[in-house]
Amino acid sequence: MCGGGDRVAEVPEVEIIVRDIRQAVVGRRILEAEVLAPAAVRFPSPPDFIEELKGRRVTAAYRRAKFILLPLDDGMTLAIHFMLWGDLKLVPRGSERPPATLVVFALEGDEELQLTDTLGYARVAVGRTSELSARLKLEELGPEALDEGFTPEVLARQLRRRKSPLKTVLLNQRVLAGLGNRDADESLWQAGLDPRRLASSLTAEEVARLHRGIRVVLEEGLSLRGSQRDLFGVQGQAKHRRNVFGRTGAPCPRCATPVSHLRIGGRNTHWCGTCQPEQGAPEAPAQSSLL
Repeated sequence: MCGGGDRVAEVPEVEIIVRDIRQAVVGRRILEAEVLAPAAVRFPSPPDFIEELKGRRVTAAYRRAKFILLPLDDGMTLAIHFMLWGDLKLVPRGSERPPATLVVFALEGDEELQLTDTLGYARVAVGRTSELSARLKLEELGPEALDEGFTPEVLARQLRRRKSPLKTVLLNQRVLAGLGNRDADESLWQAGLDPRRLASSLTAEEVARLHRGIRVVLEEGLSLRGSQRDLFGVQGQAKHRRNVFGRTGAPCPRCATPVSHLRIGGRNTHWCGTCQPEQGAPEAPAQSSLL
């Protein structure tokens, strides 16, 4: 299980788990569920949660923002959210359970899924698909940054009337679904944009740079299979602390200026004062940390 604050689950990490579930879990039945931490079940009650899942087949797996959504064969959907440090692992049934285990799903085929979280914040829920979507407010989420339909024009429309700092707006799930604190900082660095800029102040060219930066960051994370362990316990190769995130005072990889830090909207924010000037600057080419 991943532990510590340097392995936060963001979109690449959640997407990798979803892809693994499609490969190894879809088509199998949940024989039973065991709730070790009742607070982990958002709804219904833990006994009803267990009863609703018993004998249900997982028919698909997809992601909405940072929710893992598993439709079942009876019109219900199981939702899992890692919050900050949650983790999901597929292991032989009866395997040792870490102290931070919250919920266990026993699968046909003598394996089980263990949901763990050292903070205890990860959550699960099950319900009729439409009801679950309404209660989790999934329909209020913004466009997905990894979708083919997410274009610079879509991003421009989402930012156009936002009079808040870029960093705050990018973390607003109704504006852009699932972009987390780390990947927002890294995307802004890729685009050469100061996180304190008003979202509505961006030019068309700056929006295009931001769009490209977001895709570079997310696609790099996916190509390296995230920074956490995957469903099978294999460690991803992406670096959690990349170019600026969590690197206060360290030299910027592009220009060697010490990385700045500030809390914006209550979130730790990191950027380079030279590469990301407050008043805007000529285009800074996207630079992957793979280089």
